Amino acid sequence: MADFESAFAFVISHEGEYVNHPQDPGGETKYGISKRQYPDLDIKNLTLRQAREIYYNDYWQIIKGNHIDNQEIAEQIFDFAVNAGVRRAIKYAQRVCGAEADGIMGPITLKAINEILPEMFLNFYRLARIHYYFRLSRFTSYRTFLYGWLKRVLDKGRHNGPVYFIS
Repeated sequence: MADFESAFAFVISHEGEYVNHPQDPGGETKYGISKRQYPDLDIKNLTLRQAREIYYNDYWQIIKGNHIDNQEIAEQIFDFAVNAGVRRAIKYAQRVCGAEADGIMGPITLKAINEILPEMFLNFYRLARIHYYFRLSRFTSYRTFLYGWLKRVLDKGRHNGPVYFIS
């Protein structure tokens, strides 16, 4: 079973303090929580504890992170959910593991994720994320963020060793 605290630490390592970047359509952002996603939240005064609660309830619980056996897989899905949306992250995971891509993390999807060879899942999931970010960066306003997105995808966090892609 994957651990939320470890996954949260991984995501937070890529998310910064308060920023209001003019090219970010999310608007004000702190710890990766955006004003666009949470319009009633005081983003500037958001605490790390509040961000943790949001991540747990609105992301980790929905991807059913506690039911994913491999920590690194859970972290990749969680990180993509935070960065690109929960349904998208789940759909990409479903496509990689051969489950129906409906965007819902149900028992069939969890079983498929937990049965696939982790290295295979991680390689294909990372490639799918990279493809998504390159497509998104075609829009001028997003090009600014491409390097950070790619760095985020390829970061193995506390997991040892470089990322290898198998062919």
